[in-house]
Amino acid sequence: MKDECFKFLDHTADVYVRAYSKTLEGAFEQVAYSLMTTISPNLNLIFPKIEKFIEIISEDKEALLFDFLSEFLFIFDVEELVFSSVKVKIIKKKNDNYKLEAIVKGEKFNIEKHEIGTEVKAITYNMMKIEEKNSNIEIDVVFDI
Repeated sequence: MKDECFKFLDHTADVYVRAYSKTLEGAFEQVAYSLMTTISPNLNLIFPKIEKFIEIISEDKEALLFDFLSEFLFIFDVEELVFSSVKVKIIKKKNDNYKLEAIVKGEKFNIEKHEIGTEVKAITYNMMKIEEKNSNIEIDVVFDI
């Protein structure tokens, strides 16, 4: 297995993803890539023309992941942007909350250029888990389609 990757797992009705990395930041990046791949399967067709800064503050790691992924859906719905580059710069505990800062790069979705994947309606807490295994981070998450 690669140091950083994601894979789609079997689920009866939705999209179930497991992401791996040696760092929490890397695992969050991989989950974001799995979400973008669900929306538009060939990330190589998405050019990094537009850069956005994302900052999320949440009460725990699971809420941080939920809010981070939900931000991608919001940006896609409102600005029609898809991303091929996701760099989570930092995840840190700040007071009683967790803070994430990321830089994402992509472009406006173009039906004539980009592959159409599956519409993701929402991120869910169903089956969500973030755990450390043998000095690796493993994240499970389900996308409601």
